[in-house]
Parts: sequence; C-alpha cells; structure tokens
Amino acid sequence: MTMTPEITFTDFLQKVCSKFKKRVDELDLKFTDEDGGKITLRDESDFEMAIETAREQVKSKSEGKLELWCVDHRD
Repeated sequence: MTMTPEITFTDFLQKVCSKFKKRVDELDLKFTDEDGGKITLRDESDFEMAIETAREQVKSKSEGKLELWCVDHRD
C-alpha cells in the first residue's frame, strides 16, 4: 500500500481496514522498531515513531518501506 508520510494515523487506519475489510477494533497493527522489537500502533505518537523508523532505514533514498503486521482479534 502506498502512502505519504503526511498521512494521519486515523486516515492510515481507515486505509488498512478498508484493504482487509475489517473494523478498527478487529485489528492489531505492529511494526518493527530499530532494535528489532515489535511495537503496537495505538495512536498518532506510535505512528509517528513508525514513520521515523522507516525514514531512518532509508536515509538518502526517495522512498521508504514500513513493514506492518496486522493481527485479527478474532483469530
């Protein structure tokens, strides 16, 4: 899924939920931080940290990649 770093956490959640046809309360979203730990995205602050982590990984490249894990609560 392509997005710009200016996207808000709320808009991001809506895009992810739409892509997987899930409600927000059905998914846990996690990303890997710079130390290799999985961090749950719960709010705008967590989302900003995820975007910053992606920026750090790419340094001078024009595009970055943020790998996310989506876990369905019902499983």
